[in-house]
Amino acid sequence: MRSSPLPLPPQVRAAVESVLGGSAIQEEFAWMSWAGTVWRLTGQAGGTMFVKRAAELAGERERLAWLAGRWPVPKVAGFFHEFGDDWLVTYEVPGVPMHHTSLGWDPDRVAKTLGEILRGLHTTEAAGCPFGVGKRGNVLVHGDYCLPNVLVQDGKLSGLVDVGQSGLGDPEVDLAAGVWTLQYNFGKGFARAFLEVYGWPPMTDQAIEKLRRRYAR
Repeated sequence: MRSSPLPLPPQVRAAVESVLGGSAIQEEFAWMSWAGTVWRLTGQAGGTMFVKRAAELAGERERLAWLAGRWPVPKVAGFFHEFGDDWLVTYEVPGVPMHHTSLGWDPDRVAKTLGEILRGLHTTEAAGCPFGVGKRGNVLVHGDYCLPNVLVQDGKLSGLVDVGQSGLGDPEVDLAAGVWTLQYNFGKGFARAFLEVYGWPPMTDQAIEKLRRRYAR
């Protein structure tokens, strides 16, 4: 069954079929954002691949290669330029996004876990990182630290996706995204728990709102 709004270029389909086997592949539109359009492809015998299409994905491919072994990011299976766009084919990473209803987590738990995970990510050894700006106070940031991009399994971080903006940067880049995504998904009132668990100094409501507005997509 095919439900993709656009046919996959032959080279992209071949890369997927070489992993999943055969042509009995179910295609499903996964999501669309500023970062690109993503399809989920599942083989009849099991196994899942993801295909992302966007104008420029070389930077994300390079980041995935550098982050491998540092963060739990998808493994690249293929990279192509067809129909005027880049196509990035990756293997599935385990887990579900942190806002997924199957977790059964209340917003407070989501907020605290999001802060705990980010605290760990920002301590990643990033010497020699070729992305971003290496200056005092900068850390390895995700760049789009929103709930759909943070996957968990058994209560722990299992995967990070959409890392096309990752690199050395101000930690507030990820903190702003975290505050924004919590309010977008659950409403006001959960940012403070997220920031406290992360270990950020206390902030007024006005300062938290100013931080949230730093995230613009």
